[in-house]
Amino acid sequence: MWLEHCESIGHSPTTMRKYRQLAESVIRPELGRIRLSRLTARHLDQLYGTMTAKGNKPLTVRRLHTVIGAMLSQGERWDLVTTNVARKARPPAVHAEQIQAPDVQQVRAIIAAADQKEPTIAALLFVGALTGARRGELCALRWSDLDWNAGVLTIARSVYELQGGIWGEKATKRHQVRRLSLDEVGLELLRRHRHEVERLAADLELEVRPDAFMFSRSPVGAEPIRPEIVTKFMAAVVKKLGISTHLHALRHFSATELIAQGHDVRTVAGRLGHADASITLRVYSHVLPERDKEAAAALGRRLALPR
Repeated sequence: MWLEHCESIGHSPTTMRKYRQLAESVIRPELGRIRLSRLTARHLDQLYGTMTAKGNKPLTVRRLHTVIGAMLSQGERWDLVTTNVARKARPPAVHAEQIQAPDVQQVRAIIAAADQKEPTIAALLFVGALTGARRGELCALRWSDLDWNAGVLTIARSVYELQGGIWGEKATKRHQVRRLSLDEVGLELLRRHRHEVERLAADLELEVRPDAFMFSRSPVGAEPIRPEIVTKFMAAVVKKLGISTHLHALRHFSATELIAQGHDVRTVAGRLGHADASITLRVYSHVLPERDKEAAAALGRRLALPR
């Protein structure tokens, strides 16, 4: 009932898949035998304790708690339960971990190695490092999203996947449309990529449509590379290189580099698609102390007393 409600009010297919997975793998097996009227916070605390003892990370358990809380909150509104007992339960605390982003040399090595295996995905990774876009947003890019003259890339959609190879497009995470500037380096990379795409299509006597997907294994860009394919590809590349990182870390790389170079947090937040600059500050606060030292040194140089 709750799952159908979530779907009816527009939750994304990716979110619905996660909800169903939790319902089938944890909630029904562990709590399904308990009547709603008899469910207590103690039941939830016992479940969280069991999951933690089995090696589940605190964040995983807390995500489950959030879903159960949302289910019970809706049940409360529907008068199916008198109170949301999840409010009294105590999931494990989640301690914020410092973001670990690859450095410039590592990102260059990753893109170079990717280019040897699959140039199309290498180009996608390059654009990801430049823009900080999410993997689904990168996969959803079409050639029509790029304004060559203005040097602006529009990010308006995201690709999602369902079981059985089914894919679709949805709005970005915050339903925002972002227009990101690209410098000559980024534009030149995409010119080369476009030239290669057109060359391969011409060899097959095919034509690439203006709205074709930018990163595709189809010779005419008829469909996007799936996000999970890119994730697994990246994992294989970094494993071979001996670099401890992952695909989403390219987003962190973009953000930390911009902050380290002195760009204001609001600009960085805009490029990342964060709803508020406070999110960027919270996630990347570990980068700011170094900038603070540089700011102090700059002011010191300006105000240095004559000897």
